[in-house]
Amino acid sequence: MNFWGKSLLLQLVTYFSVLSTVTVSIVAFSAYVRSRDALQNSVIDRLQVAISLKEFQLNEWVSSQRKDVLLLVQLPTVRDELNILLTNPTNKPEYISAYSRLSKFLAEVTAVKPNLTSIIATTNGGFVVFSSENSALVGKFRPLGDPTTFFTKQSANTVVPNFYISPATGKAQITFATNVFDRENLAMGAVSINLALQDIDNLIRERTGLGKTSATYLVGRAGKRSVFISREEKKAEVEGQEGKDKPNTAQIAEVKSEAIDLALAKQDGFGLYANYAGVPVVGVFRWSTSQNLAIIAEVSQDEAFEPANRLARDILLIGLSSAGILLVAVYLLARRITQPILVIADAANQVSGGNLNAQAPVMTKDEIGILAIAFNQMTSELKSSGEQLADYSRTLEQKVAQRTSEIKAIIDNMVDGLVVVDGENRITQFNPALTGMLGISSKAIENATSYKEIFRTAEMTNLVMNTREYPQQVFSEEFALPDRRTAKAVATAIFRENLTTKETSDLENTVTTGVNFHSHSQGSQGKADYLGTVILIRDITAEKEVDRMKTDFISTVSHELRTPLTSVLGFAKLIQKKLEESIFPLITTEDKKVKRSVRQVTENIEIIVSEGMRLTKLINEVLDIAKIEAGKMQWNMDNLDITEVINRAISATSALFEQKGLTLVREVDADLPVIYGDKDRLIQVVINLISNAVKFTDQGTVTCLVQYQQLTNPCVIVSVIDQGVGISESDQPKVFEKFKQVGDTLTDKPQGTGLGLPISREIVEHHGGRIWVESEVGKGSTFSFTLPISMATNSDRQPLPSINFEILIEQLKKRALYNHEQQSIQDATAGSIPSSVIGSPKNILVIDDDASIRSLLRQELEATGYVVSEAANGQEAIVKVRENRPDLITLDIIMQGISGYDVAAILKSDPATLNIPIIIVSVLDDQERGLHLGIDSYITKPLDTALLLREVELLLSSKVSKSKKVLVVDDNFEAIDLLMEMLRNQDFIPSTIAPTDNLHDRVISSPPDVIIASTRLAEQIQTLRAEKTMTHTRFLLVAER
Repeated sequence: MNFWGKSLLLQLVTYFSVLSTVTVSIVAFSAYVRSRDALQNSVIDRLQVAISLKEFQLNEWVSSQRKDVLLLVQLPTVRDELNILLTNPTNKPEYISAYSRLSKFLAEVTAVKPNLTSIIATTNGGFVVFSSENSALVGKFRPLGDPTTFFTKQSANTVVPNFYISPATGKAQITFATNVFDRENLAMGAVSINLALQDIDNLIRERTGLGKTSATYLVGRAGKRSVFISREEKKAEVEGQEGKDKPNTAQIAEVKSEAIDLALAKQDGFGLYANYAGVPVVGVFRWSTSQNLAIIAEVSQDEAFEPANRLARDILLIGLSSAGILLVAVYLLARRITQPILVIADAANQVSGGNLNAQAPVMTKDEIGILAIAFNQMTSELKSSGEQLADYSRTLEQKVAQRTSEIKAIIDNMVDGLVVVDGENRITQFNPALTGMLGISSKAIENATSYKEIFRTAEMTNLVMNTREYPQQVFSEEFALPDRRTAKAVATAIFRENLTTKETSDLENTVTTGVNFHSHSQGSQGKADYLGTVILIRDITAEKEVDRMKTDFISTVSHELRTPLTSVLGFAKLIQKKLEESIFPLITTEDKKVKRSVRQVTENIEIIVSEGMRLTKLINEVLDIAKIEAGKMQWNMDNLDITEVINRAISATSALFEQKGLTLVREVDADLPVIYGDKDRLIQVVINLISNAVKFTDQGTVTCLVQYQQLTNPCVIVSVIDQGVGISESDQPKVFEKFKQVGDTLTDKPQGTGLGLPISREIVEHHGGRIWVESEVGKGSTFSFTLPISMATNSDRQPLPSINFEILIEQLKKRALYNHEQQSIQDATAGSIPSSVIGSPKNILVIDDDASIRSLLRQELEATGYVVSEAANGQEAIVKVRENRPDLITLDIIMQGISGYDVAAILKSDPATLNIPIIIVSVLDDQERGLHLGIDSYITKPLDTALLLREVELLLSSKVSKSKKVLVVDDNFEAIDLLMEMLRNQDFIPSTIAPTDNLHDRVISSPPDVIIASTRLAEQIQTLRAEKTMTHTRFLLVAER
C-alpha cells in the first residue's frame, strides 16, 4: 500500500484499469437488464396465450360434459328403466330386471366415456333407487347438495360447475345432476353423475411450447383451503401413488403462493414471484369466473432468463479481454509521462533534506518542463526566506520573553488567588495570593498530581467540569476556606482558536502590540480547542458577614413592623365593621353633607385596610427573601399535581382579570406527570408571574401554558405569556435581581419591593429548575420556568413523631386519672349548678405581651359571643390556665420571661391541659416547630381575623364532637390489649389490624383520626402518610419495650 501511494506510474495504471473494468461492467449489466426485460415480456406473452388456450379448452370440455349428461338422461332406454325403478318396490321382479338392464347399459356407456365414473338415481324425495358403483346405497337418503352441480336443460349454460376433492380418492372431480322426466314430461326423480378429470389433466399437462420447466395448473377452494384441482404431478408423486387406494395427500394439501392468493381473490395478473414450492418463477395467473377456478401458468426464472445471463457473460468476457490489451498501452504511455516528474521529485527530496542548492533538470518544453523551471525558482526564493526567518525568530523570542515576564508580574501581584488547571487536572499556574488564602505552601501545590488534592470541595470540581462542557460560559461557586472563611471562585475555559488565513497575516501586529486576548466565544471562522480552566478566587468573608447583618436587620425590622401593623389593620377593620353594622344604619338624614361625610369615611377606612394589606405583602416578600438567603425557608416538599398548582393560581388571580377586562387563556397538556415540590411555594411563583402579566398588560390576553418536555432531562415547562409593554433587551437581566425594577422610577411609578421575581427564581432553583424571560418591547413578554420530573421517597418526607411505649401508657394513665377526678367533681356539684350555666359561652384565654393586640383580640372574640380573659406574659398565662381552665388559648411567641413555645410545651405535657386547643398568633413564621409541640393551629401577624375566627370555631366544635377513631397497627398482642384498654377508658374508639392484613387498602377505605404503629413499620406508615385521603389523620410511632 505504501509503494502504491508513492508510485505515480502504478496509480495511473490502476486508475485506468479500474475505469475500464467499471465501464465493461456497466455495459454488461445494462445489456443484461435490457435483455432480461425483453425476455420477461416475451415469456409473459407466451404464458398469457397458453392460459387463454387452456381456459378455452376447459370451457369446451365442461360444456361437452353437461350436454352428455343431458343426453344420457333423455335416452329412451334410460328413461324407461328409471321409470320402472322409480315406480316399483326393490323386491319386485320388475325392479330387479330393470336394475340389471340399466346397469348393463350404463357399463357400455362408461366403456365409451370412461370419465363417467359413477351414476346414482334418486327419487324426488332424495332416496337412492339406482347406483352403478355401490348397490348398497339403494334405499338410503342421498339428497342433492354441495358439492353436486345441479342444472336443467334451460340453465345448463349458465350454471357454474363446482370442482371438489373426493374424500375417497383424494382426487379432483365434478358431479353433475339433473332431473329425469317421464313421457308426459313430469319430473320422476334426479340423476347425479360423477365425472373424473383425466381429460382436464391431459389438457393442463400440454406445455404448448413453453419450455422444460413450465407448469400449468388449476387451483380451487376446498372449504377455507386452496388446493390443486389439476396439475402436472411430479414423477415421484405418481410412482408413490401407484398401487395404492390412499388419497393423494399432495393434491389435498393446502397450497400457497402470491399468485394463488391473488387469483383466488379474483384478480388477474403476472410477474416475478416464488411459486407454491418456493421456486422463483415468471408467472401469469387468471381467475375463470365461468368455471370458478384459478388458472396459473409459470416458467422458472432460471430457464426464462438463461439467454440474458449468457449474453452478459459473453459481453463481460470480451470487455475484460479488451481492457487487458488497453492496460499494456496505458502502462507504456504513463511511463513516458512520469519519468520527468520522478526527476523533479528527486530534486525536491534533496531540498527537503536541507540542500537548498539542488536544481531539477528541464527535460521537456511542455507543462512538466515549466514545472521544473518554477521549482528551481522556488528553491532560490526559499533559501532567501529562510535567512530572513532566522533573524525574525530571534526578535520574536525576545518579545515573547518580555511579555511573559510582564504577565507573570501581574499574576504574582494580584490580590485575588489565581489557579490554572489543564485538561489532565494538573495545576499548571498559581500565584502567591492563592497559597496565603489556602494556608498551604507553594511546594505542596507544585507536587500535587491533581487539583483535587488541593481543593477538596465539590464546588471546585463542578467549576472545572462545567467549563469543560460549556467553554463559552462563565461559572461561579462559593466554598469554605480555612479559619471559617468563605471564598467565591469564578471560572472560565482557556481555549485556542484555529486561526484563519486573515488572522495568520495579523500575527506580526499581535507580536508588536502584545497578547491578543480573544473573547470567550467561538466565531464562525475558527473552532476552539479546550486547553484548561482559569479560576479566580476571592475571600468574601467580610462581604458575607455584611450581607448576613443586612439580612438580619431586614428580618428584625420586618418582624417589628408586623406587631403595630397588626393593631393598625385590626382596629381599622373593627372600626369599619362597627360603622357599617352599628353607626351608619342609624344615620337616616337626607343631608347631602352628612351622606358625603359617610361616603368619605367609608372610602378612607377602605384605603387604610387596602394599604395595610399592601404593606403586609411587602413585608412578607422582604421576610421571604431574607429567609431564603439565610437558608431558613421551610419547604413542604411532596409529590404534587402541577395542574392543581395552575388552577389554584388562576383562581387566586381571577379578580385581577375582571378589574382590567383582560382574558385568561389556559393551555395545559393532558396527562402531566407527578412532580416533587412545595405546592404553596409553586403557587406563589405562578401567582407572581400572572400578577405581573396583568399589571403590565392594558388589553388583550394573558396565556398560561404548561407543557411536558420529554428530552434527555424530562421536565414540565410553565409559561405565562402577556401582550403588554414588553421589556427591553438591556433590562431583561435585571428583572431577577433583588430590589431592581424595570423602567424609569420617576415616570413609570413601579409598585412593590422588586422582590417578587427574585423570590420566584430562588423557589424555582430550589426545585432544580430554571426561570427566564423572553420579551420584545411593544409586543409583550413570556416568563417561563422548568420543574424536573421526580417523585418523593419516604426518606424525603418529614419524620413521623415517635414515643416510647411505657411513656405513652403513663400519659394515658395520667389523663384517665385527671378525667376521673374532673368527673367526680362534676358529679358532686351537679345538683348545685344552675341550669342557666349549661351551654354557656366558651372561655378563651388571650396571651400576648402587647396590650393593643390583646384588646384587638378581645373585641373580635367578644363580638362573636366568646368570654375572653387576658394574660400579659407566660408566667401569668400558666397560672390562669391552671386556676380556671379555658376552652381555647391564643398564644404569642415573642414574650419576656417565658416564650410562647415554652408555654405550649408546658401545657401540652400536663395531662390536665393536654386537650386545650392552642392557636399561635405571632410575627414569627415557624409552623414546623409549633406542630412538633402539638399546636393545633398557627396564624402569622398581621392578623387575618376572619381566619382566626374560623379556626377558633373549628377547634371548639371538634373538641365537643364524637370520640375519635384510633387504629393500632401491631402484631404484639400483649401490648395491643393493654393499649386498647387504656384507649377505651379515654372515650376513644380503638381498633386493631396486623401489618400483613392488607393495611393500605383498609386504611384508605376508612381513614381513622389517629394511627398508632410500631417503629418497625415506619416505612409502611410513611407510604400511607403520602395518600391524599390521609390529610387529616395523625400518626404516632411507638418504640417497643
